[in-house]
Amino acid sequence: MSIEKVCADVDPNGNADTRHELDSTLMIDPSRASDLDLDIDEKQLRANGHVGELPRRFGFLSLLGLGFNITNSWIGLTASITINLTDGGRPAVVWGCVISFFVSGLITLGLAELASAYPSAGGQYHITFMVASPNTRAFAAYIVGWMALVGWWITHASGCIFIALNIVAFAAFYHPSYDPARWHVWMLYTAAHVICVATNLAFPKLLPAFNRFALYLTVTAFVASIITVGVTGSSTKVSASAVFTDFVNASGWSSTGLAFMIATANSMYTFLAVDAATHIAEEVPRPSLNVPRAMVGTIIIGGITAIPFAVVLMLCMTDLDGALGTSTGLPSYEIYMQALKNSTGATILQAVITLLYINAVVSLVTTWSRLSYALSRDNGLPYSNVFARIHKGTSQPLNSIILGTVLVLIYGLLYVASSVAFNSIIGSSIMFLNITYVIPQAIVAYRGREKVLPPRPFRLPGYIGYFTNWFSTLWVIFISVLFCLPSTMPVVGKPASMNYTSVVFVGVLVFVLLFWAFDKRKKFVGPDVKESLLREANLAEMELMCSRDMSKLQNQG
Repeated sequence: MSIEKVCADVDPNGNADTRHELDSTLMIDPSRASDLDLDIDEKQLRANGHVGELPRRFGFLSLLGLGFNITNSWIGLTASITINLTDGGRPAVVWGCVISFFVSGLITLGLAELASAYPSAGGQYHITFMVASPNTRAFAAYIVGWMALVGWWITHASGCIFIALNIVAFAAFYHPSYDPARWHVWMLYTAAHVICVATNLAFPKLLPAFNRFALYLTVTAFVASIITVGVTGSSTKVSASAVFTDFVNASGWSSTGLAFMIATANSMYTFLAVDAATHIAEEVPRPSLNVPRAMVGTIIIGGITAIPFAVVLMLCMTDLDGALGTSTGLPSYEIYMQALKNSTGATILQAVITLLYINAVVSLVTTWSRLSYALSRDNGLPYSNVFARIHKGTSQPLNSIILGTVLVLIYGLLYVASSVAFNSIIGSSIMFLNITYVIPQAIVAYRGREKVLPPRPFRLPGYIGYFTNWFSTLWVIFISVLFCLPSTMPVVGKPASMNYTSVVFVGVLVFVLLFWAFDKRKKFVGPDVKESLLREANLAEMELMCSRDMSKLQNQG
């Protein structure tokens, strides 16, 4: 955003003296602007109805590291590639990634703007409360909050199960006689889950440094992987037409176009959880600026890594049927073997992906515990007074972490009973989170953007904002229908292709509605918002930006 634009938003007439009348604690002295950052941050938080309890340990780079460490698009591609290969072959992997990048980018832009206006650990649920009408805001925020929290818990479970399946695949590959039982997978799932939770509890002060390191590690691993696969597999790579235009529909759907759209919806997993930075808003200075920057940065790095990685993988995959029918159950592992023609090298690359997933799950715990804490703080959970407490020793929402830990462990037991049902529920996380991204955007677009939104450092101009909000909403409605369709046909006699997403969605919605009707309808009222103070705090943040940028220009001149 240009300096002129920020200053114009703060003062359309260019008069710094008569711009607006702020509380004396918000007045900006450019020479001491850095000393006032935290005062303004706390002012914003109190205007949003809360008092800061979490230390602001995260800087922009560690916030970006957390966001991309969770989304981590290029390794997310390896975990979700099976449906795309089945429903369209190589082109479905590549174009699905490209389309989901651009669409997720628009969704993220719309959500980032709202996070800039209302920085809070509650993220999209808090935003929904702030933008909805007074008569509907509590109900709308309650629904969004629960959908977001369930989506995050399920996303966490998806990371743990992928780690477990990778370890089982290594064991099965090197010991062909080994026949893994589902309870073996559950034990590894539990171990991964407990280790990642324990890391959060044992080293809370190191979490920002951990996320910075994880960002460097995943970018380094991406460069090493793409060079290794690209160079080693260059001698046997397939034609460009096979990668970009030769669709192979093995899904059983009569329409290749429909099969491709199902694959494209599945590709949204590659850019899942872009709201991560919003839930750390109370732990980073200048959240109204740093949170949207981290969200947009997460998507940009995701596109830069995931799309080239998808192209290189598909160029070096010489046997599509072999990748789909691999005994390891991991197409990416098989593709590495086809490209490298070396099992040790392929195992190392797949092990790197496993390690990066462990890093991601550590950051997932950090994120969903803040969302659970924020929702409890507004009395959105049972026994909210318990789960809204911040543990003094760790400065973390310990009880919220324990709650999520127990629920994810119990949920993992479903895998022992039915891996099909478990995997279907995992897929529903994409739908849950994306719905929560667009509900506040739809409300803003319907009620009128400038009527509803306060001044904000990150602002989408005019019609671009309306287009972003409405397009994001319509797209998520469209893919939500696709998520409920089976990825392969026919379903009769093939229980592995049964899709339980619609059942899970309705089940969760019914539970939340019943809980609202019989308990929270009169108890959940949301935060005590001070809109005039919020406007002042946001204007002060924008003025701070302007003064800093002007100072930089003067120094450069």
